Amino acid sequence: MFATASGAITHLGSSSLLVPLSALYATALWRHHSAPLALRWLLALSLCLGAMVVLKLVGHGCGLPDFPLFPSLFAGDRFVSPSGHAAFAAVFYGSVAALAARNAGSVWLRVGLPLAAVALVLAIGVSRVAVSAHSGAEVVAGLLIGGLSVLLFLWTSRKDGAPRLRVSPWLLGALALGLALLVHAGDPSFVEGTIRRVAYHFGSGAGLCELAGRVFPGTRG
Repeated sequence: MFATASGAITHLGSSSLLVPLSALYATALWRHHSAPLALRWLLALSLCLGAMVVLKLVGHGCGLPDFPLFPSLFAGDRFVSPSGHAAFAAVFYGSVAALAARNAGSVWLRVGLPLAAVALVLAIGVSRVAVSAHSGAEVVAGLLIGGLSVLLFLWTSRKDGAPRLRVSPWLLGALALGLALLVHAGDPSFVEGTIRRVAYHFGSGAGLCELAGRVFPGTRG
C-alpha cells in the first residue's frame, strides 16, 4: 500500500503534469493580473529548471562531487542526478501557494496554504526515494534549488498585489482526469532519458568535463 501511495504521489511532481500546469498558471497571471508578474514567475521557473538541467548533464556526463551538506546524514548516498520532480514541485506548488496566501481572507489560510504546499512537496520528495528514483541527497538538492527559486520569485514580486484568479470547475475536472490517467499509465516523461543521452556526448566532448571540473570542483573532469 505504501508503494502504491508513493507511486501516485510521485506523479504530482512529474514534468508531464507540471509543464502544462505551469503554462496555464503563467497565462492566467498574464491575462488576469499583470504581465510583469507572469514574466517574473517564468524567470524563476526557468532558472530552477535550467539549473537542474545543467546539474543533471554534469552529473551524468562527468560526475558531481559529493553532496556538500549534512555529510554524516547523506554519507554514501548516490549523488548523480538531483531530483527534478522535487525541484519542479517546490517551485510550482510553493509559488502558487505563497501567492494565494497573500490574497487569503483569513489567518488560517495565510498560514495553512504554505504549510500544505510544504507538506505536499516533502511528500513528493520522500516518494522519489521510496520508488528508488533518487537518493536522499539528490532529493534534498532538488528541494533546495526549487526552494531558492520560490524565494527569488517572492522577492522580485514583493511589491505586486495578490492575483485574484478564478478557476473553472471544468478545468479542475480536466486536471483531475489528467492526473488519474497519468497515475494509471505511469510517468511518460522522457526528460531524464534525453538528458542522459545528451550527457553522454557532453562527457565525451573534448575539454567539456575539464570546464565542468573548474565550475564544480570534485567532478571527474
